[in-house]
Amino acid sequence: MSDGTRVWVRVGTVADHVVWMRPESIEEASRELSFLVPMPHVLGSFTWSRLDVDEGVDRRARAHVFAYVEGAPVSPEPMIREDPSVDEVWWDDLRRAHDRISEAGWSGPGQSERRVRRWVSSLAGERFADTEIEWIPQHNNFHWQNLLAPKLTVVDWEGFSLAPAGSDAAHLLIYSLAHPPTADRVRDLFSDVLSGESGEMAQVFAAANFLTAVENGFHDDLREPIRDHVKSLLAD
Repeated sequence: MSDGTRVWVRVGTVADHVVWMRPESIEEASRELSFLVPMPHVLGSFTWSRLDVDEGVDRRARAHVFAYVEGAPVSPEPMIREDPSVDEVWWDDLRRAHDRISEAGWSGPGQSERRVRRWVSSLAGERFADTEIEWIPQHNNFHWQNLLAPKLTVVDWEGFSLAPAGSDAAHLLIYSLAHPPTADRVRDLFSDVLSGESGEMAQVFAAANFLTAVENGFHDDLREPIRDHVKSLLAD
């Protein structure tokens, strides 16, 4: 900034129609959680539009300005392929942050129940057809590239919204399968959240979510570990 203060700036497009990931979720998360969860504080936001000359319509973009925080992503990609090299305090802070997100007093609408059940059934058939979904606030991008170290900071809050209980822990587990020792640590840390029908359904949902990226040509090496993980869940 002009006074020499260091900040982060994040710029993203604003969708032309309602989608479950919304730029305003960043401000909503900041209002609800910035004093409870280690996250960058929102200092301001700016929205502007520019003519798309090819389509003949205005396209909107929004910039968020955040207070600068020290740290670097635990992994340069969403999944982790080696030991995360974080201390016990970091793991404790991760569980505490997860719980405070889940207990937030308010969050916006997320993915539809129809979509969640469709993704789950794509891998599990009718196994969870009668499982009731508990909708709670979740970060919804809970992966290793959005977790900073050496001191935990959780970034990228555009997905903050209601989601099936266990979604954040389940997604972090799926993103850890490339490094089994870390997957075991995540499984142990969130054992209560990942257990039971709802926890298993959350894991299948996370696996189906990740496999959409695999089917689009990303991280093909994780296809079999994820499918093996789902098979082990459904075999119980």
